[in-house]
Amino acid sequence: MKKYNLYVIIKKSFNELFVCRKGNEMNFKVFWDKISSLINDNKQNLVKLALSAIALMCLVIVLYFSSDNFNVGDEVNTFVTYIENRQYGMAESYYEGLEKEFSDSKINKFDKKASKKLSNILMNSADMYVNGELTKEKYMGLINILNSLKTIEIDSSSLIDLGKRVDQMYIEENITYDSASSYLQISSSLRGINQELDEYKQHIKTIYESREIYKNATKLQSVKKYHEAINEYDKVLEEDEKYYSLAENAKKESIKLMYDYYLEQGKYFAEEGKYEEALKYLSYLNPYYDNEKIDELEEEYNKYISHYTMTSDDIISLIARRSSESKKDLSVNSYLQTINGKRYYYGEVLKEDEVINEVLIDAKTKKIYSYKSQKKDYVSEYSDAYYYFDEISGQMKFSISKESAQSMLEKVFNENNKKYNSVKLLTVEEIEKYSNKDLEKMTKKNGNIYYYFSVKTGWFKPKEVFSIDMYNKIIYSIEDEVVKEYKV
Repeated sequence: MKKYNLYVIIKKSFNELFVCRKGNEMNFKVFWDKISSLINDNKQNLVKLALSAIALMCLVIVLYFSSDNFNVGDEVNTFVTYIENRQYGMAESYYEGLEKEFSDSKINKFDKKASKKLSNILMNSADMYVNGELTKEKYMGLINILNSLKTIEIDSSSLIDLGKRVDQMYIEENITYDSASSYLQISSSLRGINQELDEYKQHIKTIYESREIYKNATKLQSVKKYHEAINEYDKVLEEDEKYYSLAENAKKESIKLMYDYYLEQGKYFAEEGKYEEALKYLSYLNPYYDNEKIDELEEEYNKYISHYTMTSDDIISLIARRSSESKKDLSVNSYLQTINGKRYYYGEVLKEDEVINEVLIDAKTKKIYSYKSQKKDYVSEYSDAYYYFDEISGQMKFSISKESAQSMLEKVFNENNKKYNSVKLLTVEEIEKYSNKDLEKMTKKNGNIYYYFSVKTGWFKPKEVFSIDMYNKIIYSIEDEVVKEYKV
């Protein structure tokens, strides 16, 4: 059957209808039969025509409703390009212009499209920052511009997921603490993220502090502070499996090394008279070692402490017994001091809030040493001997006692067959009778202090006078007001 163009078919039908009416040759039924026949013969073409018409109408509708979207897409691309190029001032100005130009519905469409693109840019930038491919300043700048765009909502779920990954990366030591902490801190400032990253921030901080404790413990161990190191190793968190294991092994090593070293330290301080310090080192061993040697040393050191410990009241009582002072009138500021391996109690003795003496008391013998030098002399008659601080050597200098000085003089006489009847220690008042320019010159020259003795050599012979440097133990004779070193 011959097929006709749709236009030809329609034209032919109307012509026939016109002829029928004009000539009255057929009625309407005949006409309708002809039309039906034409449609039936050309139904495929008619379907195509209908579909084409429908498609054309849909295209017109889509173009009408999407014309705004095409415009929004262009504007979004321009806006996003400004942000990608970090032209944040241009981006803000551009967005302000769009808000004035666009309708509410159009700006809403813009915001939605921009939000998706900016969310992707933010996620890519976050990844690059974590991997060290983006600087802190650039990442922070991006967060700041996104926060300034109040109507654009950024999807923060990817940042939160990355936060969890950063936490794990830090535990596995694939990222530094500074980088991990910085990422979480900056990302937390994104508008709308709230406290979603706080858990990870706190966790890596806790792990970081635990690892810093471990590092400090290793430093303590390296300088043989084993007790302190062990205490630090015990603080390393068990959840940080790698460093917890390292800490446990290092702790075992410290316990092994501390035994001999702390016994040596205890012995050293005991020899210095510092028994409390010696006991402290033994106490460090007790939790890990149980043997007789430690028990014996503890018993020995405690014995010394109980015998050679003095309270302030003990010092006051001792001074009151030796002097004419009343115990109730005295007070003392004292502390333990070790000098040349011996324990002394230093005491600043006060009466009516005035310092009347500075003493060193031998904790073992209870001998009293008063401060005595050319610069400072408390004129204490109850002391067994004297001391002063030598500024040149930086050490305490102890004098010999009166008795020792007299014994030394008598020994020298005996060794040199010098005959004498008696040797007498002179008092302060008696010494003044022998004072002369030569004696004063000698005293001033070396700045030392002397004991003076009168020696009776016979019933009808004049007494001889000798002085002994109490600090340097040199003997001088005083004859005819001339001071000479006594040659042995």
